[in-house]
Amino acid sequence: MKNSFLHHVLKFKSNLSSLLGAGGSLWLVLSFIFILSTCKEPEVPTVVVIKNDETYSPAKVRPVLEEWQHKTFNYFWDGASPCGLALEGNDRNDGGVVTIGGSGFGLMAIIVGSERGWITHTQAAERTQKIVRFLGQAERFKGVWSHWYTPDGLSTPFGDQVKAGDLVETSFMIAGLLTASEYYTANSTVETEIRDSVASFWDTINWKFYAGTGTGLNWIWYSQENRLAFQFGGWNEAWICYIMALAAPSPHNISSDTYTQGWLNNNGIYNIDRSDYGYLLPLGEDKGGPLFFAHYSFLGLDPRKIEDQYVNYWKQNVAHTMINRNYCLVEAPATYKYDENNWGLTACSGAKLPAWNYLARSPLNDDGVIAPTAALGSYPYTPFYSTQVLLQLAKNTLAQGTYGFADAYCPQTSTSEKKELAIDEGPIVVMMENYRSGLIWNLMMKNEHVKAGLLLAGVKVQPDYQEGFNLAVTNTVTHEFDMMRHPDREVFELNYIVSSAGNTTFKITSSSNVLIVDTILNATSGENIFAFKSSKILNGKQYTIKMKTPNGREYPLIVRLR
Repeated sequence: MKNSFLHHVLKFKSNLSSLLGAGGSLWLVLSFIFILSTCKEPEVPTVVVIKNDETYSPAKVRPVLEEWQHKTFNYFWDGASPCGLALEGNDRNDGGVVTIGGSGFGLMAIIVGSERGWITHTQAAERTQKIVRFLGQAERFKGVWSHWYTPDGLSTPFGDQVKAGDLVETSFMIAGLLTASEYYTANSTVETEIRDSVASFWDTINWKFYAGTGTGLNWIWYSQENRLAFQFGGWNEAWICYIMALAAPSPHNISSDTYTQGWLNNNGIYNIDRSDYGYLLPLGEDKGGPLFFAHYSFLGLDPRKIEDQYVNYWKQNVAHTMINRNYCLVEAPATYKYDENNWGLTACSGAKLPAWNYLARSPLNDDGVIAPTAALGSYPYTPFYSTQVLLQLAKNTLAQGTYGFADAYCPQTSTSEKKELAIDEGPIVVMMENYRSGLIWNLMMKNEHVKAGLLLAGVKVQPDYQEGFNLAVTNTVTHEFDMMRHPDREVFELNYIVSSAGNTTFKITSSSNVLIVDTILNATSGENIFAFKSSKILNGKQYTIKMKTPNGREYPLIVRLR
């Protein structure tokens, strides 16, 4: 265009010069400059392309989740004892001591491996058959297993426990065995043997004996001294022990009075109005205690479906986890170098001199040591926050061990405890799976003995959730509910309750009030799931989700979508 224009200007100049003569040259030059400056090429408008943040997209999260869940599973597969049970720890020079409680978690992990395709169903069943055969010939004490065994089935000392029955470790094992009996349902010789063995164990554990005078269960029976010790109750990791003892067949079961006096401490266990960081926390110590309280009993017990007259156990466990995280981010000493990618306090081996020993760490007992099992075992409760930790751990070789992650690490000193413990590896595998598919929760919660025990403990058949987003717990610092797309199903998912069936409207608007999603679902009375995704969503931004129920009530939820 400019060349054509210049040709016409020059022609114009020649004609004009002949008319004006030399005196008009200055005027001509100025005119030429003015005309040229007003005839520029048209400007192309700048297009601003907003690239969506895909840090927490399913395509990024799923392979990391799969890789590390599988690596951790291998602790119970490749790293197991030849007798089939899990080693207490993978660095021990003690002739291969195996653990009962950790092996109960391992039975659940083997089921996960079968369903994930890391091993075949046949391999899983045969390994489980080997485990129940070991358990059947191992020394028992009133039907109760010891804490540790040598590979030949003989009880081996745990601390001062010599020839002693450990009731809590046995309850973790029975939880795994009952779950296995719901999974291995074929009429094959192998799977029939598994179910028959589990039934035999169930019928012969004398829980009532361990209740002594009936005022509560005792953790240990020292058989050589005929002495019961360590009566336990209140709120800790051993609730599953009381549930099993309530459901046991007569005459081996405990009474409801033993449960009330022992575990419930005559209802002194409840602290209904207490809160930390704005989260109601009716059970446990201030700030919740170590996170394994929210893990061990709940590998199989689904807290979403458990509520007694005082406590909804889902809200209790989510609050416990959020308080633990909030402490790490807000209150812990800055020198510990905790952040949103490095948090989680629970029992673990030491990773900081001089305290290399095993210690139940918590907000009230914190020395700067983080256990990967704390955040990763909390996956169902805080999936986004647990994923932040997972992605950091996957890049942090300091915190990685032979099978999955090291037992503990210390950001302040850049030191770690590389060994791994069965009792810490198990919750990672199982709780990741409960988040992904609900597999272990679904299996154990349909067991008749588990159902009976929960009812005898005063647990309602169905929690009394109020209408609204029943499982969403808002972060009290940000006043938002952080959500990421489910890594397997690739959509955002929100559980919600409506009191009557019918058309339920969902509208999602941005912080600038732009409507992003507007949809109507035909909801059933009770609990439903709102699953959604949209190309209009900018990841990491704040949105408001508003639900309008069939009865016209509206429930808003401020979220940050990832």
